[in-house]
Amino acid sequence: MMWTRTRLALRSIARSQSLNGKRSRMKEQLSAKQNERNEKKKKKLAALANLMELNDRDRLHEAELAKKRDVEEAETEETPAKAKDDADDGFITVGSKRKSRNRATARSNPEPEAQSGAPQTTTDSDEPASKKSRTQEAGGDSLPQEISSLSEEQYKQLSAELRRRKRQLEDVPGLRLREMGQRASLETPQHARTPIFLTDIQNLLMSALIGQKSPCRPDRWCSVEKWLSLSHSVVVILEGLSLYHYLSNESQFEATNRIFNTKLEMILPPQDESQIIEEIAKIPLTNVQARKLIDEHGSLESAVELNKDPTLFVKTIFPIEKKPTKPDDLHMDDKFPRTKLLLSALQMVDEGYPIPFQGDLHNRFRSFKFTKNSYEPVTNRSPMFGVDCEMCQTEAGVNELTRISIVNEKYMTVYETLVLPNNRITNYLTQYSGITEEIMRKVTKKLKDVQKEVSELLPPDAILVGQSLNSDLNAMRMMHPYVIDTSVCFNISGVRRRKSKLKDLAKTFLKETIQENDDGHDSIEDSRATLKLVKMKLANSIEFGDEILTQQKRLQELANASSGDTISNNLFAHVAKRDKRTAIVTVGDLQPRLKDVILKAGEAAPKDHSLAVRVHEVSTSKEAVRKVSEIALENALTIANLPVPEQDFALESAERNVAKLDRTIERLWNTVAHNGLFLVLMGGSTECTKGVAKIAIKRLNGSEQTSAPIGS
Repeated sequence: MMWTRTRLALRSIARSQSLNGKRSRMKEQLSAKQNERNEKKKKKLAALANLMELNDRDRLHEAELAKKRDVEEAETEETPAKAKDDADDGFITVGSKRKSRNRATARSNPEPEAQSGAPQTTTDSDEPASKKSRTQEAGGDSLPQEISSLSEEQYKQLSAELRRRKRQLEDVPGLRLREMGQRASLETPQHARTPIFLTDIQNLLMSALIGQKSPCRPDRWCSVEKWLSLSHSVVVILEGLSLYHYLSNESQFEATNRIFNTKLEMILPPQDESQIIEEIAKIPLTNVQARKLIDEHGSLESAVELNKDPTLFVKTIFPIEKKPTKPDDLHMDDKFPRTKLLLSALQMVDEGYPIPFQGDLHNRFRSFKFTKNSYEPVTNRSPMFGVDCEMCQTEAGVNELTRISIVNEKYMTVYETLVLPNNRITNYLTQYSGITEEIMRKVTKKLKDVQKEVSELLPPDAILVGQSLNSDLNAMRMMHPYVIDTSVCFNISGVRRRKSKLKDLAKTFLKETIQENDDGHDSIEDSRATLKLVKMKLANSIEFGDEILTQQKRLQELANASSGDTISNNLFAHVAKRDKRTAIVTVGDLQPRLKDVILKAGEAAPKDHSLAVRVHEVSTSKEAVRKVSEIALENALTIANLPVPEQDFALESAERNVAKLDRTIERLWNTVAHNGLFLVLMGGSTECTKGVAKIAIKRLNGSEQTSAPIGS
């Protein structure tokens, strides 16, 4: 029995030793495999880093070649033979650019002998570096000594660098068109196309410069992802080139069409009143200038409101007479220009106002009448009229006009009438309109009579004031260019899109109780209330009654109060050192009005700071293109204004000139850095006032960053 137990114990010990040996051998094998995998991972990582370095060298090499070609082309252009050919073309002739090749890819291809099956005797010592990288990436052992002996620290550094590169590649800004942007696309049929405004482009540029703090965002028509990743912006304005010119020669713009996927129709200011560059230059061009405007006006948003001309694009849409400008003094009761409260054409579209615009809006308002056959330019002394309408529901399924009241600035009723709808009334909406069946029994006046009488009553520069006045004008089936909407310029919610009721506005600011009548609203009472609100705002400030602007002003005052002069000066110095620079390149002298804008930007900069906006006035378009190529990477925003003579598009010379212009655009595109925003704005002509906006964001490989369209 004892022997049996001993034998079993010995067997157990032997089995245990055997298992331990197996486990030990397995651990050794696993450890060896793990080490082998780790080594392969290091080799692959090192090979990838090697390849990455080669690609970087390729890009630098290509950049050097591009600069060399530019110099050679410039020298060639200056030769007499070339001067004879291109004396008057106005643009640089850009030679065909050699397609960028990845050196590592090219050299890693098998040699011709290998393809034919001939043996290769290349040794490790004379094997090309890129071929070695390929071998390393496959996990082979024939690595250079510096890669095969990669230390743990080097491995960690390479891993961190590759992660950084990956984030850099992923952190790419992109632009997506919303519904309004898609409607403006040249891919949309002309009858359904609704252009964007130059203001929309301004909003895009302001957001590119200022980022999330911009008071004017392009959310109406597009969505831009990762603002902070934008490296810089280059804007090229082609004055004299219209939508008609582009569409007539579209096939000749080969490089331009290859560069841009986003091409939009654009509404421009009147040719004789303003240039595109002048309007763009009115936005804060630098951080210093934005800070100065905030100090002056309480907030950047109120500064923008006061510095814009809301009627600029209205003049291109409505029949407004062109008259010479004269001194425009403030109205005796106003503290700031009343014209600054007018809705812009863009706001009128957004708020649903009837407006003679192309596309869907043209079809919707085709039967509407103008309040006047022609209008005079609005001034700061133009008279204001409060307007309010009441509606009833008809069998047509819509609300139709049944009462209209108009009061003047002295709160006197100048027009009041009941109106018989064209269709039978099905719901009098008495609790809102105050209209009853009994009241309407003897009414005979029709809508066309009201339209005629209103047209005769209003002066040609009248400003209409109302609460959500778009509803009243839609009921009147009339269009008017100059409107002030209390639901837009007053805000007690603190949210821009959340409208306040007239009843609440009257109680808060006028300390009056309105719309308390059980018999329904009184249109005269409502129209007087809106006029009182606007006159109260004009007697105070542009931020009065606007909780958003008021809060921003309070925060600014608090910041100023909590910082002494020394801190303030240090802050200014801090901003000055880190200010985003702007450059304007223009052919010929700047226009006087634009010089004034630039001068104001310069005044906004502290004395110890360099010029806020650098201006380069050159004599030819060739020089302008060269200058942009030199300075584009030094500035957050570079604006180039290039004139395009209309005679360039004469039938006999159009093809040649378009090809040269196309090469010019391509050359400017080549100056844009990775993640750079590139805009080409075709600025219209005397023949066609419509323009084109082309937008692209550059990828690392030189192509455009594109994104799928999104819903609104």
